[in-house]
Amino acid sequence: MEKSHFSYLDYGVLFSYLGLMGLLGSLFYRKRSSTKEFLLGGKSVGWIPVAISVIATDFSAISYISTPAYSYQKNLKLAFFSFSLVLVVPIIVRVFLPFYARLNIYTAYEYLEMRFDYKVRAITSGLFLVLRGGYMAIVIYAPALALSVVTDLPLHISILLMGAFTTVYATLGGMRGVIWTDVVQFTIIVAGIVVIFSATMNGLEGGLAQVWQIAKAHGRADLFDFSFDPRVTDSFWATLFGGCFLVLTTYGADQIIIQRYLSTKSFRDYRRALIMDALLVIPVVTTLYLVGLALFAFYQNNPQLLSGLPSQDAILPFFIVRELPSGISGLLVASIFAAAMSTMSGGINSLTTATLMDFYKPRLRPHETEEHYVWTSRLFCSAWGLLATFGALFVEHFGELANAFNRINSFLGGVILGIFLLGMLTWQANSSGALVGAVVGMLAVSAVGLFTRVSFFWHALIGCAATMIAGYVCSLFTGPPRTHEIRGLVMERVFEIPPRLNSQQ
Repeated sequence: MEKSHFSYLDYGVLFSYLGLMGLLGSLFYRKRSSTKEFLLGGKSVGWIPVAISVIATDFSAISYISTPAYSYQKNLKLAFFSFSLVLVVPIIVRVFLPFYARLNIYTAYEYLEMRFDYKVRAITSGLFLVLRGGYMAIVIYAPALALSVVTDLPLHISILLMGAFTTVYATLGGMRGVIWTDVVQFTIIVAGIVVIFSATMNGLEGGLAQVWQIAKAHGRADLFDFSFDPRVTDSFWATLFGGCFLVLTTYGADQIIIQRYLSTKSFRDYRRALIMDALLVIPVVTTLYLVGLALFAFYQNNPQLLSGLPSQDAILPFFIVRELPSGISGLLVASIFAAAMSTMSGGINSLTTATLMDFYKPRLRPHETEEHYVWTSRLFCSAWGLLATFGALFVEHFGELANAFNRINSFLGGVILGIFLLGMLTWQANSSGALVGAVVGMLAVSAVGLFTRVSFFWHALIGCAATMIAGYVCSLFTGPPRTHEIRGLVMERVFEIPPRLNSQQ
């Protein structure tokens, strides 16, 4: 039976979920804790919860809502993007993972100081703070907006609820609290996806065969576009191979993901968690695309039920609230909250770590006690949570800037990736080269984005390539670093064999 409002039972389920998350995260509060314990879980967290936490963090509520909305409105061509992680796992394991696992670091950007200098570390970490700080506001705002248009839950209330509860448990529970709440939240997300898919199937007599038949008849089942035109966003080449560089920017050079892996016990656990991520992401994302097709088939058979749909982008929460029983609706709205909160908690924790370890500790207060740094970490957690929540309340006033955020991220993500690869793969690269390469990379990808219609899937590749080429050439003219100073910080037998050590070096 169709409903038009969020019931009292739904509200009860939603608030119970929020209270449970706050309680669970707070259970990991330790009055006497070390920096390593608070920020990295003591580097003793099991690889399975870490793997689940990574997927939960990377899988935002925006993905939860927009993925089925895309296949509902268009087709399945973007589904190949989810396979990119499988393709880049060997690269991450071979290139990035050995450095992060071997070095005693808290942030990925510490490696850049070891390889280049503090300027490169600070600039790269600063870019991360700006990008992820803004992203958290979008992550909270987007699902809150979608929920507000299909329920009677006010936009600002949704934002404040997600922001407040997430900030509390991230501040109290530290990394362990974040990871274990992520595990619970991911379980709720997966359960929600299964329930939604099952509910749509029950509304169709022909089941999955009927879904595919209806989707195919309306072009929603289209999978491949082998166009070599770089302007085609959903071509096979753009989504799979251009997508590989987008995935590398996140899994290879983004603190929000790398910090999870740094919480594992060993290189072996780090690798296991990464492989498990690759195996998990495909069925989850594939099912979400199928949910979109199922919703399309359901409403093709019941077009009268679409009355009141404010936007096709909100089709998933619209179905949840209108077509599912009270209580179940509340649980599934909670799963949307879960997707947003897991991404936000991961963001708060990684932003705190970068702020403390890349700026506060090395430059402002380098000789304080562990108690001081833990207390300061909690303060930074609260500050970042409040900033993200406050920012989300005003995102609507930025209009298209909010929609352009992912494009900005693809611009700078490739440049940051290029700096890391320049350091890890080349012996000649120096600090001046890295900084010049970054400027050239940003100019190159900005020119492509502003003056061409090349798909944003290629922006990370363009930014990375321009950064590496310009950085390498500049380094040749300004002089390479001494080989013995960077040995152990560059891969051997990749692009270059390191020059022999001699007395002059």
